[in-house]
Amino acid sequence: MINDPNRRRFADLLAATTIAAYVLVALGTAVSATDGATSCPTWPGCATDSSLGSLSGDLLLFWAHRVAALVTGLLIVASGLAARQVDIGRRVTWLVGCAIVLFPIQVALGAALVVGGPAAASGLHLVLAMVIFACLLVALVRTLEDGARDRSEQPDAVDPARPVAEASEVTDGGDEEVVTGTDGSGGRIARLRRTAGAYLTLTKPRLMWLLCLVALAGMGLATLTGTPLEPSVAVATLAGGVLAIGASGTFNHVYERDRDRRMNRTADRPLVHDLVPARNALAFGIVLTSASMAVLVAWVNVLAAALTLAAIGYYAALYTVVLKPNTVWNTVLGGGAGALPAIIGWAAVTGSVGLPAIALAVVIFLWTPAHFYSLAIAYRDDYARGGFPMFPVTEGVLAARRHIALYLGATLLAASVLGWLAGLGWVYAVASVSLGAVFLRSVIRQYRRPTDAVALRSFYVSNYYLGAILLAIVLETLVIAG
Repeated sequence: MINDPNRRRFADLLAATTIAAYVLVALGTAVSATDGATSCPTWPGCATDSSLGSLSGDLLLFWAHRVAALVTGLLIVASGLAARQVDIGRRVTWLVGCAIVLFPIQVALGAALVVGGPAAASGLHLVLAMVIFACLLVALVRTLEDGARDRSEQPDAVDPARPVAEASEVTDGGDEEVVTGTDGSGGRIARLRRTAGAYLTLTKPRLMWLLCLVALAGMGLATLTGTPLEPSVAVATLAGGVLAIGASGTFNHVYERDRDRRMNRTADRPLVHDLVPARNALAFGIVLTSASMAVLVAWVNVLAAALTLAAIGYYAALYTVVLKPNTVWNTVLGGGAGALPAIIGWAAVTGSVGLPAIALAVVIFLWTPAHFYSLAIAYRDDYARGGFPMFPVTEGVLAARRHIALYLGATLLAASVLGWLAGLGWVYAVASVSLGAVFLRSVIRQYRRPTDAVALRSFYVSNYYLGAILLAIVLETLVIAG
């Protein structure tokens, strides 16, 4: 049983091994994408000539990769030895054994690359590292799930101190509604401010910063083609994107207003309290859509405008109307709406669609369930009242945590591939390694402390992770490279 101290120690060791394996993958792709591979032409030592001897960022990255390989190897061996001493089940034993068998092969391929081996070994070296990480992650998830079952996990307690989610700034009642004396101007000003705040809330402004950062990262990646980013294009793309996000959010508010009334999380939205008539809100969304298209067509290009219109339709129609109320896979399939800004950003600069932009979109697509399922766990009762078949509601919290962990693993690997494809360097590597490890640890912690508060913290950490790697892309492509 997991309450056995040996089982608990094994789970902790396996968690550390899995995180170390991820760090190794991320650093390995960074070394492959930069000049780090040429900074140290010998193995296992690092004999450099005078021209390579300076302490450069590439050399530090290469040494970090070698240290990570040593630490990961020792942890894999320790996990294998521990697996022989603890009753963990045949599947977990096989998965740890997979890592033990593949790791020496992966190290040998890495050594061959350093001393001038065939270039084809580079791809295989990366693939094996990813397979090792995947084996360890699946073994860890199974081990943690066994522990959760052994504890007969109870439903998570609702945390009364958790923050209200998603732009719930407008409330019913309040001082602004009070009109004192005979001066009607103060009351009119208060009502105008309240109405303006309600319309602003319809646009879901809290979503804008991250989606705009996705588009900006897409624009940054596009400059790797040699096409410069004109400031006017960047400003127009972001302005059109903000208008499009506002339109999508408004349409979502209009369609879900009846369900919002039944949910504590959304009960203070403007349409719930008739602060804005539904007809006016719909017209507002149409105006925002038209303005977005006008800005993008006039100052960016037709492809970026068409993709933005597709993103509005994806979120407002496909996700909000079709997927969210009807299928448990709504979050997974709906991730395309958040992924499109990466392609829009690239298209704004180049007038086409490129592979690095698609890779970034894949990262966002995979990140979405790893991010949103934590929120859905914390608010599962609310979603049930609203009639939404969210994954934790229909499949249970334990299954949702499994999907969070597996989608997170896929996200981390996809982010590493993105860095490799785009040739991103040490800034991206540091951001993805540090925040990726923190994100993975926060998900593991959900198994250790299965509360709504911990799930919400994981949700916020996921935002920090994505924001950090997007900002790293912007810094590397638009600041450092520029």
